[in-house]
Amino acid sequence: MEDKKKILNKALEYHRKGKFNDAISIYLKILPEQNKNSQLLFVLGTAYIQIKKYDLAIDYLKKSISINQNNLGAYNNLGGALQNLKRYEQAINIYNEAIKINPNFSDLYNNLGNCFLSLKKYENAIENYKKSLKINSENFVALNNLGNTFKEINNYEEAINYYKKAININPNYYMVYSNLGNALSDIKKYEEALNIYKNLIKLKPNYKYIAGKIIHTKMLICDWINFDNEINSLLNSLNNNNKTISPYQLLSIVDNPNYHKICSEIFAKDKFLKLKNEEKFKLKKSSKTKIGYFSPDFRDHAVLHLIMDVFKNHDKSKFEIYAFSFSPENDDKMTEEIKNYFTKFIDIRKTSNEEVAKICRKIGLDIAIDLCGYTAWNRAEIFLHRAAPIQINYLGYPGTMGSKFIDYILADKTLITDEDRINYSEKVIYLPNCYQANIKNNNISKKNFKRTDFGLPDKGFVFCNFNSNHKITPEIYDLWINILKKVPDSVLWLMKSNSIASKNLWKEAEKRNVEKNRIIFAEHLPKDEHLKRIKFADLFLDTFPYNAHTTASDAIRMGVPIITLKGKSFASRVSASILNQVNLMELITTNKDDFQNFAINLAKDKKKLKKIKDDLKISLSKSTLFDSVKFTKDIENLFLKLINEKN
Repeated sequence: MEDKKKILNKALEYHRKGKFNDAISIYLKILPEQNKNSQLLFVLGTAYIQIKKYDLAIDYLKKSISINQNNLGAYNNLGGALQNLKRYEQAINIYNEAIKINPNFSDLYNNLGNCFLSLKKYENAIENYKKSLKINSENFVALNNLGNTFKEINNYEEAINYYKKAININPNYYMVYSNLGNALSDIKKYEEALNIYKNLIKLKPNYKYIAGKIIHTKMLICDWINFDNEINSLLNSLNNNNKTISPYQLLSIVDNPNYHKICSEIFAKDKFLKLKNEEKFKLKKSSKTKIGYFSPDFRDHAVLHLIMDVFKNHDKSKFEIYAFSFSPENDDKMTEEIKNYFTKFIDIRKTSNEEVAKICRKIGLDIAIDLCGYTAWNRAEIFLHRAAPIQINYLGYPGTMGSKFIDYILADKTLITDEDRINYSEKVIYLPNCYQANIKNNNISKKNFKRTDFGLPDKGFVFCNFNSNHKITPEIYDLWINILKKVPDSVLWLMKSNSIASKNLWKEAEKRNVEKNRIIFAEHLPKDEHLKRIKFADLFLDTFPYNAHTTASDAIRMGVPIITLKGKSFASRVSASILNQVNLMELITTNKDDFQNFAINLAKDKKKLKKIKDDLKISLSKSTLFDSVKFTKDIENLFLKLINEKN
């Protein structure tokens, strides 16, 4: 008897030290003689949770409960195992059973809240977190989760308040720092967010994705102090297969599709639990092909500005078109306009990912198109649960998803060559022309603007770039400044994203011996007014390695040529794809010197620039770039081809 006790104690010691496989091995050896020992079954099930073998954990925890129906720990851990398998409804039932045993156990209500949060049942989640806190006001985990819930429903004030309360109770609870930083970043309090992230890295130097968050936040405010060292450190970490940076954040930093694939694969493996019984199904025979578009951007957003004509022009006699909307913001005029273009417009903001997939399967979608990828507010997990037999990554995210649940990426031959396909987890499918959808006719303001309305000089050459600040690297800024130095009386016209970034860009210009008044910032305007003012620019200087996308086609539409630096990655070839479509291949450069020199020469050679602008006008009249009807037919033909191949 004493020996058996020693053996069990040894197993428990292994368990406490985190040597779970060793503990399990001993538990299993003594189990045949103690198969009615509820506590042994409990610790065995708990150990299986630690090594993520949730099905085995569930089996043993259920056995533990069947022997001792008052084993509160077994109930709690069983609920946790079910949660990890995303079996939330079952977990809710288990937690409710446990609450009947002990209604004063704070953690049970917290865990119950987590289930409701995963199911997007926000009111239920808030109710249970508050019940948890009523029992234990010091439950910093519940405070953090309550913050997460309020963040989900865009109540940032409350979210930040609860995050700070959690930190006050437990300053070492590192997870809440990440959440607080994210919330502050979402409302553009970038300096505060950066300080929080720095506090986090002090607590947890290797906390996943924190290095990427810091670099990305610094780029949002154009803070490039120690930039090169931070990038080198990040890439070294990525080479070691660490969870260092999100795939989207990497696009602005590195022109290397292999790194992008590695990063996406790490991210996908980390974020998306592989379902043991992933539902597989075949295409359903129907008189019409059913296509679902998934996006948080069915609103006044760059993605919708590009693709809305496709929704409008789909052949409704052959296709049923469904929108699955999960916008973080309220619907706007553009949302209301496009609703009429769809067979059905479905708001899934309060619907869980798994449930959305079930809805899609019930509808019988043939093709599901993710217009978001790994950008903000993404719901990539929907596709993990299989929304359709064919799932496509398109338009919103210029890179690979690094996952098996996205079948195809939609591109063109400029973006992804045959040799490049190895760097994409998806099968590459090609449109015959530029991959980028565009609307045919954009509303352009009829206001009579003049240069001085936007702080531009009456005379002089205007270079411009209207991309987000995070796409501006020190390297590309150096090129822009060098160009300004070589072109007297020229200015650089940039989009104002935030005041801190503007101040930093002015400082960086002065460091490079260029007066700050030569860097002019454009305030955000409605789309029609923005398009009208673009005409005051003479030449668009592209960002690298993350090119202009919507801003590129906007400039081309308004007759402003773009000089781009074409790289190796998808994100660095978008402008090249657009320029190919309007026969301005001469504006595509492949090295920094050519980019810089060509811009300088064009600014000084008025005849050459005029010829390019004249050629652009002619090309636009013939190009299919803004022929949304033809584009829609091309993409429909591609969809039908995929379906035929699937059948």
